[in-house]
Amino acid sequence: MAQQHNFEHIYKQHMHDLLRYLLSLTRRKESAEDLMQETFYRALLHLETYKGEEVKPWLFKIAYHAFIDWYRKEKKRPTVEIEEWHFTPQPSAEEQVMIQSEIDGWLSDVSALPPAKQNIVLLRDYHGFTYEEIAEMTGYTLSKVKMDLYRGRQQLKKRKEEDG
Repeated sequence: MAQQHNFEHIYKQHMHDLLRYLLSLTRRKESAEDLMQETFYRALLHLETYKGEEVKPWLFKIAYHAFIDWYRKEKKRPTVEIEEWHFTPQPSAEEQVMIQSEIDGWLSDVSALPPAKQNIVLLRDYHGFTYEEIAEMTGYTLSKVKMDLYRGRQQLKKRKEEDG
């Protein structure tokens, strides 16, 4: 019973971060919600493989693997426009629209990156994970994480300069 209580606490503590992460990867609310549930289902199934490391990177690693499985199934289907969603309430409607527009533009640019670079950029620049945590989550070497992050940022910078 204590394990179930702890798992419920973990779910409540990390569900919003995971949902935002999966929204940024899938760009579809329903898919992100499904993948979040799949993530916690897989975490519960594989609880015995949890080695006491930080919970949040472990969950994000599971979420990324669930996303990759979903992506492989979905990549031949046409994409659907992202629904409007809000990160945090802002004091004024104008500020909120401007911030949301910037975030949407950045996420749109990030979504044009290859999936591996997209994931690394999102994990580092959006969710604030360390290089070491990203390497652990993705299974890449530390140097590959840094190189892909650098190249992804360069592609984003180049795209922004081209857009003017």
